[in-house]
Parts: sequence; C-alpha cells; structure tokens
Amino acid sequence: MPENARGATAQLNDSPPLTDPEDGLNFGGLRHNTGFLLRMAWLQVRETLDQSEGAICLSAAEFTILQVIARTPGVRQGQLARALYIKAAAMTRLIRGFEDRGLVIRTIPPKNRRTVMLSVRPAGLVALEKARAMYSANAPHESGGLTKTEQQDLNRLLRKYCGIAPTEETCADQPRQA
Repeated sequence: MPENARGATAQLNDSPPLTDPEDGLNFGGLRHNTGFLLRMAWLQVRETLDQSEGAICLSAAEFTILQVIARTPGVRQGQLARALYIKAAAMTRLIRGFEDRGLVIRTIPPKNRRTVMLSVRPAGLVALEKARAMYSANAPHESGGLTKTEQQDLNRLLRKYCGIAPTEETCADQPRQA
C-alpha cells in the first residue's frame, strides 16, 4: 500500500466516530456529502412508496417521465432522455413500454425521421391522475418530518443545485395547455 494511502486510511480510522444513535453506523464524512444525503432521502421516500397501501400504476420514474411528457406535448424523446439523465436505449425501452400500455404515442415527423416526438394519450392522463396523490409535492412522505417552511427551503435549494429554474407557477401538476 502506498504511503499516502496508508496515511489516509489511518486518518479515517483515527477520526472520532460519528454514529447514528439508532443503529450504531458510522457515516463519518458522508453526513456532509450532498450526493449521499440526496440518495438517502430518495431511498426513504421510495421505501414509503413501496409500503403504501394504494395500488400505484406507475413507478416514480415512470410518473416523472409521463408527467414531463404531459406538460410538454411533442417533446423529443432524446431531449427528454438527456434532461432526465436516462440513457437513450433505456428511454426507448421505457417509451415502448408506455406505448404497449397505451399511455403515450410516438410521432416521427416526415421531415426528420431521426426525431421521435412524444405525447400522452388519454389513458396516460388517467394513469397520472391515479398516481398523482402518491407523487405530489403535498404527499405526506415528501416532508420527511420537515416543517412546511423547511421543505420549501429544501426544495428551493435543490432546484438551485440542479439548475431547475423556479417559476411563478404553484405546484399544480396539470398538463400544459398547447
């Protein structure tokens, strides 16, 4: 083991333990790591969703994709994949699944056969409506024990972190009118 690696390991092992009183795990510097904290928050939300009693017809990922398509009719499939950090092949599989379930329609414009434009079918709007309560900003699991003001502050900071512009629009999850 190189000398600098030994020093780093010793430094890690010599740091005072930062344990969680509930489970005794030592998270150390991860307590200050944004990516780790975001992942843990998401996993807690997902756990709550998985344990919910209501039948959810869409996964969180499917809801997200379908919601963006509904709010942006005619969005290009590649543009959507890039914006949501989904690989093109995975997005194609998801969209084909939506098509098979009658949730979206793919349109290929005659002037640009490489482009695929997406729109939500009426069945997709019904699926969104059924899943909306579980995935809305007002769902109980979204607060994670935060006050309404703390949750708004967190969401504001996360939008800033992700480069998502705030809007004057409230969190109405209705499709955009064309």
